Amino acid sequence: MKIRCKSLLTLALLVLAPFQITQANSQQDHLDTIILGMGCFWGAEKRMSALPGVVDVESGYANGEIEASYRKILSHESLRKLGLSEKRNHTEVVKVTFDTNTTSLEAVLIGFWQNHDPTQGDRQGNDVGSNYRSAIYTHSDEQATTAIQTRDIYQQALLANEFGRITTEIAPLTNYTAAETYHQDYLVKNPNGYCGLGGTGVIYPGNQDSQLQRATTTARLDGEKLDPQRQLVVFEAQACHFCQHFKADILDRWQAEVEIASTLSRQPPAGWTLQKSLIATPTIVLFEQGNEVSRFTGYNGDMNRFWQWFDSQGMRPEASNITASVVSGRS
Repeated sequence: MKIRCKSLLTLALLVLAPFQITQANSQQDHLDTIILGMGCFWGAEKRMSALPGVVDVESGYANGEIEASYRKILSHESLRKLGLSEKRNHTEVVKVTFDTNTTSLEAVLIGFWQNHDPTQGDRQGNDVGSNYRSAIYTHSDEQATTAIQTRDIYQQALLANEFGRITTEIAPLTNYTAAETYHQDYLVKNPNGYCGLGGTGVIYPGNQDSQLQRATTTARLDGEKLDPQRQLVVFEAQACHFCQHFKADILDRWQAEVEIASTLSRQPPAGWTLQKSLIATPTIVLFEQGNEVSRFTGYNGDMNRFWQWFDSQGMRPEASNITASVVSGRS
């Protein structure tokens, strides 16, 4: 009897197996993936996870010619800079899985273009190196076509806003390795982690639902309302932990005679000129006669370093007094 029951169970499993496989495959039919390089994958993972229709984002390494591990990639980049290796390094990427029933590859790529600066070459913000290059790695001709089409559309929007040419690499995916466990969901586990620009602030044409809409249309400063002789401007980013520290340490206690203003725009005040693109936030730029003459990039809580830069520009030396009052106020 036991032998007969076992045989019937085996027969039933054999009959059901094709149905179960078919059902599992059908559940995967509406999912697709794309590999994207946007600089440091911590921020890329967080930003792409927030897009509607995205069901999973995994940090990883792609399209390199060396062993794919975080330490190996950093070491290899140092060798490349010294001219000791010509092997191609991996790109820090995110593998984005999305539901084609609720979103499209075009929508995912719009999120990609808007959430980083694709004009910076082998860098993204403070992160410099070929491993931080902007990239789209595709698995089909259809994906490559959509990537190129969206690039060309966004390029026109960037040029209209005085940005340069897109440097994003668009190529077939040749290899991919998931990053180490501690890199996955890094900013969920470490909410005060690295803070870069997170984009140019330029909206993809026709994307009326963009979360960038409010900041882009209201944040650019009017040069005519600022001091034309000498003006400081703090370029910030939304949800930037370091910008919040700079505000608490410096801006909220400002006593210097030179005027200082803040903006979320990546563009200079209207009618004024930056010497080069911004690469990180906060960036404090000194303008004279509407032209940039100096800048201080990044802030990690070192007030003395900021005030030393301030003094080096020949501005009034209230710096030491302000620093002293801040320190005494915290003791």
